[in-house]
Amino acid sequence: MANLIYLTLNGEKQGLISAGCCSLDSIGNKAQLLHLDHIMVYELTHGLSRDQNVNHHSVTIKKPVDKSSPLLGKAINDNEILTCTFDFYRTNRFGINEKYYKLELKNARISDINFSIAHVVIDSEAQPQESISFIYESINWEHC
Repeated sequence: MANLIYLTLNGEKQGLISAGCCSLDSIGNKAQLLHLDHIMVYELTHGLSRDQNVNHHSVTIKKPVDKSSPLLGKAINDNEILTCTFDFYRTNRFGINEKYYKLELKNARISDINFSIAHVVIDSEAQPQESISFIYESINWEHC
């Protein structure tokens, strides 16, 4: 079973941007009632590199188009300061999802948004999704 990632996203101006994002109204039959106020993350990439000093690259996620989508557009437009908390879940030996990892970004901002709708004939099962990139002042990793 794939690992699951949920994002809690707070904006300095807009408050809880992820409110209601995993509800039936927001993402239809993919709704996650135990994670109503989180954004479902399909994919997350992040990198660090080093020459003399460490270079932090953006954190980029792919997510479904949901209730947060227009708020994310407003956040990039207004250069809003954000706090991003990514909770990673895995299936334990009893078949229950358990949180095992946490990644937190402080003083983050959205640097890039890409909206994608697959070709309706070639990939008729695909759902609209967005790619969002965050830059940040600080990052914290925690294995729970």
